[in-house]
Amino acid sequence: MNRKGQIFTIDLLIALFIFLLLFTTVLLFLYSNADINNSYSSYYSQITSDYINNLAVQGANSLLGSQGYPTNWPSLSCSQIKQLGLMHNSLEASSNKLYALTTLPVSCISSMLKAGDSFNITFYYLNGSMLKVNGNPITAGFSIDYSSSYVASIQRFVVLSPGNEIIRLSYTEWS
Repeated sequence: MNRKGQIFTIDLLIALFIFLLLFTTVLLFLYSNADINNSYSSYYSQITSDYINNLAVQGANSLLGSQGYPTNWPSLSCSQIKQLGLMHNSLEASSNKLYALTTLPVSCISSMLKAGDSFNITFYYLNGSMLKVNGNPITAGFSIDYSSSYVASIQRFVVLSPGNEIIRLSYTEWS
């Protein structure tokens, strides 16, 4: 009985299996790297979408999560403000700070919130009409570009001081 031919066939099958394993590994590696830079890939879309959504969540949380630092920031220049915050206390938003938000330069708001050049902050009453303080609508940032590839809008509700009226923050980011 000659076993030499059988061993050669098994060796060939093992070598072929290892070659195919290495070949598919290299292809998968190349495909995954190309996928990161391909703006039409679902992986790229998910990363960009997550990034835009995180910017919107962080911006909304920053505005409604503190009184700002220093707390009297509406009377200061942009260079003196360390953090924007719209709260009067831990439960109520300050109408004075809301109004002051509309008077700040957009570049100042953008740098404080790390929002970039594509954000919009608007406050509404629960009936859908825009909140006005001293006759001015409370909105800051840019007009929303709905034709953008990625748009994230975060809604938060807060009590307005004085008056104890519930208002809605709409914070939108896009790219």
